[in-house]
Amino acid sequence: MLFAFLALALLATGIGGLIPLAQNLLSRPSMRRLFAFRSGILVAVTFLDILPEAWKYHPTMAGTGAMVSFLLFYGMQNFTMVDSCTEYLEECHTHLLGWAALAGLFIHSFMDGFNLAIAFAATSGAGLAVGMAMTLHKLMDGFTLTSLFQQAGYSRARSLLGLAVMAAATPLGCAAGSLGLVGLSASVTAVLLGVAGGSFLYLSAAEFAPRLHKAADFPAFASFGGGVAVFWALHSLIH
Repeated sequence: MLFAFLALALLATGIGGLIPLAQNLLSRPSMRRLFAFRSGILVAVTFLDILPEAWKYHPTMAGTGAMVSFLLFYGMQNFTMVDSCTEYLEECHTHLLGWAALAGLFIHSFMDGFNLAIAFAATSGAGLAVGMAMTLHKLMDGFTLTSLFQQAGYSRARSLLGLAVMAAATPLGCAAGSLGLVGLSASVTAVLLGVAGGSFLYLSAAEFAPRLHKAADFPAFASFGGGVAVFWALHSLIH
């Protein structure tokens, strides 16, 4: 199942990346609602599965891992681009698409794969939900990445190369997450699970929270609640 979702993530990145090369088929409002739905899933996964599983190993270390990953992503986003989707949807003009931004986007894609492996290590339900959320995210991620490359003046060839590099980061992160949990102590396992939970919370909040200060978007609010409800139902069925 893990490898199936990893393959879907790669496919979704490619499909999403090719869409803007043909024509702009997706509106920003519809994408915001899709990401609100994804954010709801990830928030529910974090509080119902990832962090409770981490606390079983070591509560303090789990909290430390979550705090450090949250602060790390927050710090990175103050200096460079971390999520192409947020930059594209909110029409951000603070971050330039240079080497630092590409490195930040690579780290984000790497963490997507890492978190997928960690989620499956926690529970099958968490892995299933994160896999679905990541596939949706990767479809939009490919679209927004290629759009930003075009806006930055990248050629078609350079855009596709950048897309391929970002897509490759996800299986690398998945491999690191899978290998990292083999034979580790309870404290380290708690930290890794906490890192996954903290990054889920930050990336989810960063995607939908800015809209709260710009305009009322009740469909996005409903989509976020729908994401929470979908995973809550899945969690109840499995447990």
